[in-house]
Amino acid sequence: MRTEHTVCALLVAISSAAAISFASPAALEVTVSTTAPRVGDRVPVRVAARGGEDLMWGELRVGVEKEGPWVVVDGPREIAGARPPVWELVLAPIAVGELNLPTLEAEVRTVDGEVEEIGASEAPTINVVSVLPAEEEVQPEPLRDPLGVSGFPWEWALPLAMPILGAAVALLWWGKRRRTRAGAVDTLVLAPFAELIALLDRLEGRIGREPGASICDRLAGGLRRYLERVSSEPAGEMTSFELRLLARKQKWPDDVQRGIQAVMNVADRVRFGRFVVDDGELRGAIETSRDVAQNLEDHVAVGDQDPEELEAAG
Repeated sequence: MRTEHTVCALLVAISSAAAISFASPAALEVTVSTTAPRVGDRVPVRVAARGGEDLMWGELRVGVEKEGPWVVVDGPREIAGARPPVWELVLAPIAVGELNLPTLEAEVRTVDGEVEEIGASEAPTINVVSVLPAEEEVQPEPLRDPLGVSGFPWEWALPLAMPILGAAVALLWWGKRRRTRAGAVDTLVLAPFAELIALLDRLEGRIGREPGASICDRLAGGLRRYLERVSSEPAGEMTSFELRLLARKQKWPDDVQRGIQAVMNVADRVRFGRFVVDDGELRGAIETSRDVAQNLEDHVAVGDQDPEELEAAG
């Protein structure tokens, strides 16, 4: 009789343990190998399923927004043989500051056929830093004089002066001859708007004849140079996120701010995210750049006019 009670107790304990194991909650655990990348750096991410051993896991989905701060460079790929499953993917940030990872979700199916969405409950925050150098750069220490040497090395003055004088005389002769034959030619510097439009026309003619990444590089550089010349700010050294801050600081019109963001999003996706861009998207980015420049020229022209003249014209 005592033996039967012992067997029943063991069966109840085993059933309770199995129920607890089945009831263990399913979750996604996110691990990031770096916490302070720069804009455009690759950030490896590992997502591991925890709990729910009796569940059937589907594929991992990454919720990356089209104009968001993240792009997917690689993956997600499921590691073979891992149970519960483990996925690996590579992301790249295109903005600076404290960034939350994109949403990570996976479907699970129970033995009864019920489907549930499982998301990452505690995704880490990534601090993305700018590629611009710090304001206070460390200056190198001056070179020390060689041992046993002090004062100015006068013995080297004449040998070094001879080739320098010869080069100066040759340069003067060449310049005089050139002015005599062709006359002085002034360097033509185009206005900011004309310079950008000329570049956009050349880039539009190169669509289909050179890689999209090359066109995006020159498009982003040309738009940055135009914004730098218009605003007198170092836009050529700014990231896309910092350009948006510049546009807000300058109080440019909303269509100008949205256009700058749209063009830079296309360029950053191709340059940093290695996305493939088609000819239509390139033409759209070039046309958007034209609209940005024209609207900004109109805005600047209105700002330069006398308020009394504007009131009289109105």
